[in-house]
Amino acid sequence: MVVSRLPSSVSMSINQPLILLDRVNVAINGAEILRDITWQMKRGENWAILGGNGAGKSTFLRLVRGEIWPAPVNGGLRMYGFENTPTPSPIGIKKRMRLVSAEQQARYLRQHEWQLTARDIVFTGFHDSEVVWQKPTRAQSKVVDETLDMLGIASLANTHFKKMSQGQLRRALIGRALVSNPEVLVLDEVCVGLDAASRRHILDIIQQAAERGTQVLMTTHRKDELVPAISHVMELKEGRVERIEDRRKTEDGRRNALSQAVFRLPSSVSDARPLIEISNASVALNEGADVVLRGVNWRMNEGEHWLTTGDNGVGKSTLLKLILGELWPAHGGSIARFGERDFRNVWEIKKRIGYVSADLQARYFVDVSAEDVIASGFFASVGWLQPTSRKQNARVDELIDLFGLRPLAKRSILEMSYGQARKVLVARALANSPRILILDEVFDGLDAHFRAELVEILERVAAPAALWPRPNELDGATGALGTSIILVAHHEADILPCITHRMTIADGRVVKLEERIVSDAISPSPAPHKGRRDEPTPNPSRREGSNSASPLPLGGAGGGFKRGGDL
Repeated sequence: MVVSRLPSSVSMSINQPLILLDRVNVAINGAEILRDITWQMKRGENWAILGGNGAGKSTFLRLVRGEIWPAPVNGGLRMYGFENTPTPSPIGIKKRMRLVSAEQQARYLRQHEWQLTARDIVFTGFHDSEVVWQKPTRAQSKVVDETLDMLGIASLANTHFKKMSQGQLRRALIGRALVSNPEVLVLDEVCVGLDAASRRHILDIIQQAAERGTQVLMTTHRKDELVPAISHVMELKEGRVERIEDRRKTEDGRRNALSQAVFRLPSSVSDARPLIEISNASVALNEGADVVLRGVNWRMNEGEHWLTTGDNGVGKSTLLKLILGELWPAHGGSIARFGERDFRNVWEIKKRIGYVSADLQARYFVDVSAEDVIASGFFASVGWLQPTSRKQNARVDELIDLFGLRPLAKRSILEMSYGQARKVLVARALANSPRILILDEVFDGLDAHFRAELVEILERVAAPAALWPRPNELDGATGALGTSIILVAHHEADILPCITHRMTIADGRVVKLEERIVSDAISPSPAPHKGRRDEPTPNPSRREGSNSASPLPLGGAGGGFKRGGDL
């Protein structure tokens, strides 16, 4: 679609837009991020900004909110029409346009000294501060309580934010944005990391806010997150406006139903060697005051790949920390990893278990290059590097090529988009060729193109080692490690084809353990590696030492997991 041009001398009349951009260019640290942006938002409109990772969506929101300026030379025009007299000045704009973003939540998670409850977070929205400087008035307290109730987190009003799940904290931040009745609610990937129930609740809240008259400006990778109130869509590509659509004139925007996977109870007990064995494990936090996991019994065998599901706050992240050695079971429970119950320290565990999560990405707020971030995976550190060997440097280069990160290799992770940084951290997790790779909501924040790329890479990582050459035998960085995967996901569309089993957690307990049903007729074979041409194509339909069947296409088409009984 051709984007209409505005005259260089813009006249904003009685029908003036709230925000107007005319041929705007934005450069950050010398790199041009946005190019020739012409766009306007009028009263009554609600906009969704789409685009791939690195397309410029977050930078666009920063530009619109006045956090950054157009380029000083040939930067174009930015005007605000909230008042009767249009102005190029962004002073006071942040109060009219309140923001909720993944980066904002990451900033909270990095703060170790903040003593904030859910009520405090919402209250700070009145003054757009991050800490409480004064007591709320009676009227403000009433509004805060009503907001917490609307968001479904009234029971967490006095809970410290570090004790909340990712989804619960996200809702508190949305309450902070809404409490002062902004004219525009700005949402940057606001559903990232939320389970299905929380997403529906958040999207309902966004819809209700729009119906009450608060205009919405949101970015997302998923079209099923476009609430009915969204009237316009703009797509960015490589920093330019690719497409603008008035949804009021189309039928686009209807949510796509996700395919449902099918599970069943395990058909038999596997005699494969266990990678993880957890017996009667309970985990309590805050010196035993909060029991988060209760009596967990679970075994993961070689050749298995597990999907872990459950609502926000039920104990999934605590289980992952138990596996990683960051937490230990209470007396009477036990955990064995790779047949060993006693590891010298947590770093020895993390050399064998790779890990990626939104929480790790939030903590990785260090100004280092992509190649240094990947190298830090050898030491399970965040930003702290030791001298690397020639072999380790070669491994970093392999991963950079495997993930297509060569253009970003020297760039700081702080200068990358959310999705680009996620790819770097997944590569970091593979530095030591781990036996197990834990992926906690790894696809959230990635566009469809990056998701597809990452799925292909992870399938190679998960493929049985007997079917592929080992890393030191590869012709280039194309091979697989035979690594077992633990995937935490809220979207059924994010299920990896290799997944063989599902674990469901509720209220700190494992309530279902199931295996995946697969239609052998449609099971794909992995793409052949770049090895000898006379090698036969391996048949992956059965894996030695495992009850698992062959993998499915993404989303479970043609097979899936048959629902089994409760534990």
